Amino acid sequence: MQTGESHFLLDFPEMDEQHRYLYRLFDSLEHTSQVINRADTKTLLGEIERYLMFHFSCEEHLMRQYAFDGFAVHQSDHESAETKFVQFLNDFEATRLNPAALRAFLIGWLEEHSRMSDTVYVAWIKKKRGELFRAL
Repeated sequence: MQTGESHFLLDFPEMDEQHRYLYRLFDSLEHTSQVINRADTKTLLGEIERYLMFHFSCEEHLMRQYAFDGFAVHQSDHESAETKFVQFLNDFEATRLNPAALRAFLIGWLEEHSRMSDTVYVAWIKKKRGELFRAL
């Protein structure tokens, strides 16, 4: 499967590129219930953690810059996902990570979050940008 072909995108280039990369990372997780290569999995988990935090920071920055009125709820959703991801990292450290479960969680969360939450802030930003250009 090519990354992004079957995953939900926003038609918002700033975030779609980041979402594509996240989907690619998530798709790279093993489809098994046990870690096959601990070193590779550790490297991949590190990149997922770094990029997920970067992505959340970018989204939250955009929302603050455009005074999105749903910022607090959106940020809370990010924090919940971070908490759940940290639980999976703890499972990895305790050698009980189920990579397939983590993969399913991350892909499912991002798709649902994009459809339900990201579409709202993207519409807000597009509206604000449209107002700017109509005023020029």
